[in-house]
Amino acid sequence: MISSGCAFASIPEGAEYVPGEALVMFKTGASSSSASLAAASVNASDHRVFAALSRTVGKQVMLVRSPGTATEELIARLGSMPDVEAAEPNYIRRVFATVPNDTYFGNQWGLSNTGSSGGVRGADVSAPDGWDIRNAAHGKVVAILDTGADLSHPDLAANLWTDGSGKSGYDFVNNDDDPEDDNGHGTHVAGIIGAVGNNGLGVSGVAWNVKMIPLKIGDGVGRVFTSAEIAAMDWILEKKDAGVDIAVVNGSYGGYASSLVQQNAISGLANKGIIFVAAAGNESNNNDLMPSYPACYDLPNIISVAATDKYDTLADFSNFGKNTVHLAAPGEGILSSYTSYTPSAGDPFFDDVSDIARWIHGAEEGSVDGWSAGTFDSRPVLMSGYETDNTSWILPKDAIDLSGTLEEPIVLGFPAALDIMEGEDFLRVYFSSDNGAAWTEVYEISANTDYYFIDFRISVPDSFKTREFLFKIELETGSTGAGLNGIMMGETGVGGAESLYSSLDGTSMAAPFVTGAVALAASQFPDQSPRTRVLENVDTIDSLKNLTITGGRLPTSPFFPRKQGF
Repeated sequence: MISSGCAFASIPEGAEYVPGEALVMFKTGASSSSASLAAASVNASDHRVFAALSRTVGKQVMLVRSPGTATEELIARLGSMPDVEAAEPNYIRRVFATVPNDTYFGNQWGLSNTGSSGGVRGADVSAPDGWDIRNAAHGKVVAILDTGADLSHPDLAANLWTDGSGKSGYDFVNNDDDPEDDNGHGTHVAGIIGAVGNNGLGVSGVAWNVKMIPLKIGDGVGRVFTSAEIAAMDWILEKKDAGVDIAVVNGSYGGYASSLVQQNAISGLANKGIIFVAAAGNESNNNDLMPSYPACYDLPNIISVAATDKYDTLADFSNFGKNTVHLAAPGEGILSSYTSYTPSAGDPFFDDVSDIARWIHGAEEGSVDGWSAGTFDSRPVLMSGYETDNTSWILPKDAIDLSGTLEEPIVLGFPAALDIMEGEDFLRVYFSSDNGAAWTEVYEISANTDYYFIDFRISVPDSFKTREFLFKIELETGSTGAGLNGIMMGETGVGGAESLYSSLDGTSMAAPFVTGAVALAASQFPDQSPRTRVLENVDTIDSLKNLTITGGRLPTSPFFPRKQGF
């Protein structure tokens, strides 16, 4: 196991984390009551021990929630306890992709690059050569830690793993068994790994036939919570122990805050023979000098992946590292499955926010209602205004009929710019199934977008799809943000997410090429290490010399030499 010299450390400058929460790992041999005693000592409102992970690593691992307690104080108090090995913030990481820029196989240059679209012929993973030998990873399962997946996407549905009740994966953001993708990133990653091949539709994955488990740890704006990631790994270990043959995990996300809890969790996967493929990062950084995690943990089951372009050179956004990044794979302009939602007339609810007539707005007692309609950057917006120590809200005037949309992927969508204090001010979204008689919080974010609009897409669970659905958007502020502008919301709608295809850039797109290849290698050579098969059979590329450990880019065909008789 991996140990630390101190139980807690200072929080890195600029690191994002969930206020009032901590991840705790106890020392080997700590009593079974240590977790509950530690939680009680900090007046925790809630705590959870990750049982399967704790068994696998031989140490108790838990999440503690203590709202109202400063995170620095919380981890210091927990870290000072004699049985505690590590106490850390619940860090927030990010998916590694930029905004979106078999029908489309000719556009999938990462699988087969003919040079016809301006690239270099052969600057690809030579997928057709590999497919001649093996195109299916029969019996092998891939776990995808991401923003979920479009569960009804025609190019994915047949390759999604399901349990005995027909459920596919889990949502660790909203804590339910519906990992529907409200971002698009996870759907894109899944398509690269295992979009159904040779079915006359859309695109093809590296593995035409493989079972994929979407585990949602990232929200609608691509934030990945370490607590959700740890819970997902705990879930993976439970399923592995129950006989689900999970061979590889894809992690297309990261950040620059190291976590001993996260590192031990991935080491726990290694104890069960599970490979972890990680995106190297999108900041053009040298990971040898500025490590990105989880890609840079020195563990025997990690494969860290950089991105190349169609000219077989390192993509200009890609991180690299002669000692920390193992290999590269195509990651620029990668076409794959996608899901999206753009509010439009004809949806169950749509408002262009040119005025505020369709909305009710107000504030809690003692607070100021500053909501109004206006313009920002030449676009109509609803504006919250900003007052310190204030809670205000806005919701549609009329109930929305969603009674005919059961089993359909319905989302609330709106673009918004947030000018608020991170860690102190919060945008929250609530849903109601009974015209506002009772409200359930479904989303929270504390972030400043620096006046950039980002698309929020929040899935509507079936339990809210009634004739009297409503949503409410709330801004709660603290005491130090005087002079800020609050929330600026663009056109807003509630409607069906679309199953479609799109191109994205990122090491997030490069990692799943490797994940798909690992699944194929695990199926073809069950008695050999698929990690070794991948890393010992790269295509050496001059442009990658001294930029990755292997100096190469992923191929698929060399993993399966014809002399093996397949």
